[in-house]
Amino acid sequence: MKGRRRSSDSSLRVRFSGSERGRAHARWYRIIAEHYDRLSDPRRVTRAHAFLRQLFHRHPIGREVLDVACGTFAIDLPLVKRGYQVVGRDRSEEMLRVARRNLRTAGVTADVDRADMRSLRLGRRFDALLCLGTAFNYLASSADAQKALRTFRDHIRPGGLLVLDLTNFDAWIQHPNNVRAEVDYRSVDGTKIAIFAFNEQDVRKGIHHARFLTVVQRQHRADIGFDEAPLRIWKKEELARALRAAGLRPLEWWGDLRLGAKYERSQSPRIVSVSISR
Repeated sequence: MKGRRRSSDSSLRVRFSGSERGRAHARWYRIIAEHYDRLSDPRRVTRAHAFLRQLFHRHPIGREVLDVACGTFAIDLPLVKRGYQVVGRDRSEEMLRVARRNLRTAGVTADVDRADMRSLRLGRRFDALLCLGTAFNYLASSADAQKALRTFRDHIRPGGLLVLDLTNFDAWIQHPNNVRAEVDYRSVDGTKIAIFAFNEQDVRKGIHHARFLTVVQRQHRADIGFDEAPLRIWKKEELARALRAAGLRPLEWWGDLRLGAKYERSQSPRIVSVSISR
């Protein structure tokens, strides 16, 4: 279905799902990836780097780090600049394209490539493994979560650290925020992005249904994208049991990926677990 076009050459063309769906979705996602770091909290990278720097100081480890959902590599770049050897993997080729560009811009190098955290086989172990930004929540089935945790354990040296960063849906359920404008953004090149969330929780099944309607306008074209995905609702006690079953021992719990963010079940925006490989 195509939006009606006015007679003016400056009219806005809006395309919905239809014959152009594949090309439109690819274009839409490419633009989202290009602006992803600016769409999120601009303080997130600074806070996360400070958190990781202090964590690695409290639990002295080596310098080899694996990020299994590295996205644009924004959080990893400061680590590389401080001398860490970071390997990045992600399922999104568009995110990886931005990651490689970010590395070139920063004048540093790192091994980044496409892979699935459930089936990753690098044939080596690391001093720390990062899984940040709600990526683990997207493994909605128990089987997928168990596969990923076993993969994590197999890639961490004994005494190495696993840092998991998840959405704290306990707080979300107690203080629902399911229908809202998630992002209202305009870039310096004139690209406009609006994201609207329409979510709900199936508490009985332990699933959060994430639904996002995204409008991207660049020059005289607008693309509308809709994404829906089930996310697993993890409770702290359930996650601790899963970690232990995979051969990992929980050490610390935090309410966000920032310094001093104490975990509070009904208030914290995140569950950040730090575990050690046995």
